Amino acid sequence: MATKHHWIIIGILLFTGCSSIKKSVLDVADKYNYHVGFYLYDPEVKKELININGSKYFTPASNTKVYTLYAANLILPDSMPAFKYIKTDTALYVWGLADPSFLNDKLPQGNSYSFLKEANKIYFSDANFNSKRFGAGWAWDDYNDDYSQERSAFPIYGNSILFNIDSVTRKLMVSPSIFKDSIVVKSGDEYRILRKEFSNQIEWDTTACTECEQLLPIYNSNKTLKRLLEDTLKVPTLIHKLPLRNSALTYYSIPKDSVLKVMMQSSDNFIAEHLLLSCSAQLTDTLSTKRGVELISEKINAFVPDKLNWRDGSGLSRYNLFTPKTMVFLWDRVYNEMGEERLFGLISVGGKAGTLKNWFKAENPYIYAKTGTLSNNFNLSGFLIAKSGKRLIFSYMNNNYPVLSSDIRKEMEIILKQVYEKY
Repeated sequence: MATKHHWIIIGILLFTGCSSIKKSVLDVADKYNYHVGFYLYDPEVKKELININGSKYFTPASNTKVYTLYAANLILPDSMPAFKYIKTDTALYVWGLADPSFLNDKLPQGNSYSFLKEANKIYFSDANFNSKRFGAGWAWDDYNDDYSQERSAFPIYGNSILFNIDSVTRKLMVSPSIFKDSIVVKSGDEYRILRKEFSNQIEWDTTACTECEQLLPIYNSNKTLKRLLEDTLKVPTLIHKLPLRNSALTYYSIPKDSVLKVMMQSSDNFIAEHLLLSCSAQLTDTLSTKRGVELISEKINAFVPDKLNWRDGSGLSRYNLFTPKTMVFLWDRVYNEMGEERLFGLISVGGKAGTLKNWFKAENPYIYAKTGTLSNNFNLSGFLIAKSGKRLIFSYMNNNYPVLSSDIRKEMEIILKQVYEKY
């Protein structure tokens, strides 16, 4: 049995360890002259262990996807709502529900394709879509980048075009193939694929490359959707603004967790945005990011310490602002609602899976977390299983540094290893 003297010694050692870690965090921020936040919490005893700017606001980048994870787990059923439909003897009327899985090779496929293909004619409507193609605070010139797909009511092929060059035959490969007639192929100084901002007219500089596979976001329009659906399904398709009817039934596609896993481990922006739209449709019958965020924020603000400033599902928006302390409290709620086995199977694992596969390598994984990266910003939040076996929750946020993100990540790995050893 520990005596009073023993407890005093233990307290001194823990305080010394905390002070050392806190100094390390602040020294790195001072070294690179940037804004840092670090919050460490023991959920078992509900105790704050380290607090550095824990209630200050930071740009979270893809840590925003933790909020989308919470929303999707709370609001969506176990299988993804794919679309609303009304079936008659002559036609199928369809309203999309932002399901990101249809013909998306990153996700398993359900029966949506075979169901739609059986129709004699499809009338598609996006009258229930009340969002812009891009989110508030997104960088306008990211439209050509593989992480910035447009939002839509009925995503198809991940709203992306896949380009590649066969390493043996040097044959140019494009999927979906209907975009081949929109491409001008030429030779340039570097391997480059450039789409015009408001069309699918594309220039492909096919200079020799080592990694030729590249995704390019589709510019969405009714004409493009009609072409894609007709080419894929071989079913006549008409686009009309038909209001969503109360009598419409819901068709479900794939297990929700299969979508959440790709979003969290690959940090997939396209999936995150459409999951949030899908949540909005469940709450309001309207695909509205803004309305969905408002309604879900009300639920989250009821249990987190600092009010949210939340704008999108992916974290691409520079308008998102969360505090490290709120990130930790949200993770605690997600853990309690999902359970460890399920949650840890969906998120990145140090040295094992997702965006942490090549980071925090150890015989026994001790980091289960979500990364968040934008230019000059890198954040990491989630769970740290200490050497003692104690499960801690942390949020480590780094904003506005003028150096490479790799420099910051190296320092973070050293500091979080200190946390592992100390506790």
